[in-house]
Amino acid sequence: MGPMDPAYSATTLLLIAGAAVVVLLTLIIAAKMHAFPALVLVSFGTAVAAGVPIGDVADVAGSAFGSTLGAVALLV
Repeated sequence: MGPMDPAYSATTLLLIAGAAVVVLLTLIIAAKMHAFPALVLVSFGTAVAAGVPIGDVADVAGSAFGSTLGAVALLV
């Protein structure tokens, strides 16, 4: 998968990120959803809102979660 051009401006992407934080906190606090599934759900929704094609969302999420877990494993 090659590099992607942003679908939106920086302001729009920041607004999407802010909305994602609000949705995440709402799911965790008000809906009493466990944090990990809420984070995964909001991550997928944010990727779609940011313009990542639906077919690539799973690949992008897998590589992002994998690189994060790899970095945490190196620290531990």
